[in-house]
Amino acid sequence: MVVAVPLAAQSPRARLEGRVPAAALPGIDSLIEQAAVESLPTEPLVQKALEGGAKGIPVDRLVNGVRHGLVQLRDARAIVSRATPARVGLDGDVAAVAAGLARGLDPRLVERLLAAAPPPGEPPGPVLHAAADLVAHGFPADSAAELLRTARQEGLRGARLFDVAVAASHELQREGGRTPAEALARVRAMMPNVPVAAPPHPRVVTRRAGPGS
Repeated sequence: MVVAVPLAAQSPRARLEGRVPAAALPGIDSLIEQAAVESLPTEPLVQKALEGGAKGIPVDRLVNGVRHGLVQLRDARAIVSRATPARVGLDGDVAAVAAGLARGLDPRLVERLLAAAPPPGEPPGPVLHAAADLVAHGFPADSAAELLRTARQEGLRGARLFDVAVAASHELQREGGRTPAEALARVRAMMPNVPVAAPPHPRVVTRRAGPGS
């Protein structure tokens, strides 16, 4: 009888074998073990390695990319510790902040968004994802933070913050052209009735290139 082993029960190395180059496994395994020793979430590093393996990234770049991911997790925990010390032990928060940093968000902006007193228990992922989308579309970081602060004040939470980012990008692309300031003003005027965005195509990912991959 063959018994399937749940994904969560498999060791990181078992999940990586055959999906990343064998030459990269010792280096990646060492970095994942180091994250575990430091009580950092390891899943982001596993996912980064799997993503790099799927893209066929060369061994050195792949290992360096995972190493950079470990540095970002350390930085993320420091940011969470300063901004929301009561939540520093939550892997999901640290991973979400690390993902925001990987998408190119300025650490000071990330800390500002975390410290903006969200409701107790609200994870930081949605607001950071929305901020990264706004910045990627050319909106100034300070303006993006202010728009999302207003959205939170209007009671928008979770995926609705992503709707705000999508609405802003749509306003920016309107026929005739709008400046970022004009687009943001239009979205503010819509709140809290910002249109619900269509789900993005699974292959469409907006991110900035980072070291390693």
